[in-house]
Amino acid sequence: MKKFLVVLLVLLCSFGIFGCNQQTEVDKTINIGVMPDVESIPFLIAQKNGYFAREGVNVNIEHFSSAKDRDSALQSGKLDGVITDIAAVLFANEGGIDLRIIARSDGNILLMAGKEAGINTVAGLKDKDIGLSTNTIMEFTLDKMLEVHGLQDNEVSKIAIPPLPTRLEMLQGGKIDAAILPEPMAGLAVKNGAHVLTSTDQMDNKAGAIAFTSYSIQENTEEIKAVFRAYNQAVEYLQNEAADKYIDFIIEELHFPAGIKDSLDLPFYHQAEIIREDVFSDVVDWMLKKDLIKNNYEFNDIVDQTILR
Repeated sequence: MKKFLVVLLVLLCSFGIFGCNQQTEVDKTINIGVMPDVESIPFLIAQKNGYFAREGVNVNIEHFSSAKDRDSALQSGKLDGVITDIAAVLFANEGGIDLRIIARSDGNILLMAGKEAGINTVAGLKDKDIGLSTNTIMEFTLDKMLEVHGLQDNEVSKIAIPPLPTRLEMLQGGKIDAAILPEPMAGLAVKNGAHVLTSTDQMDNKAGAIAFTSYSIQENTEEIKAVFRAYNQAVEYLQNEAADKYIDFIIEELHFPAGIKDSLDLPFYHQAEIIREDVFSDVVDWMLKKDLIKNNYEFNDIVDQTILR
């Protein structure tokens, strides 16, 4: 009988019923870096409404005020994923960060003229000053906008103004004729009299992206799938609920400027979907032409198609 009990205890331990010498697996945490932009909102809603928890995944959302700080955290291995854009992903890969795009992100980038600039069309920007951040997705967007309206990029004067608040201030102060701005800064500019000339919504070529490291995709496949299931639940919420139910929370979380509430123009959020190959190719071609990257990246090199299957 004693021998029988010993054997039974060994069997019970092996099945973990008594937890004999059993190590409890620590739940993985998926770290996602966000910027103060509208593209990040579904992730904040997923956290606030408990969708991540519902899907059984621990998510830590890290807030960054600059892309440089976000990318440094990514390079040091502190982040699994980021809300970013195609150009930034290509730069990361050139710099040795094995980053993969999983989905597009929703947001709008607007090209606008100052209140007193007297410019009402994109063609009217010839020989005018345009504020932007150079060698970024903003410049890519501007160049595509100019091209569609019959202008070459060398027919305008590009003024490098990386900080968005400074760019907005210079536009409103009449120190530049026009600027390219994302939300929420674009909404403030319109509220204060700027004229929208065109936007990525109108052109249907937004190059925003949600990307994760190749390592994290491999090691945390099921967790990242859960992240996007929660993301889709947040999108459904945003599609169906009035903005006044969550807008104060968003403004506080993302540290949007004071007074933004009445001018904030949120995009129509879509369920997570793979970025368009033609937009990806346009960005690659543009960056190669400007000698910003050395490698001619193919769509399948950079875009992961396993998570959203």
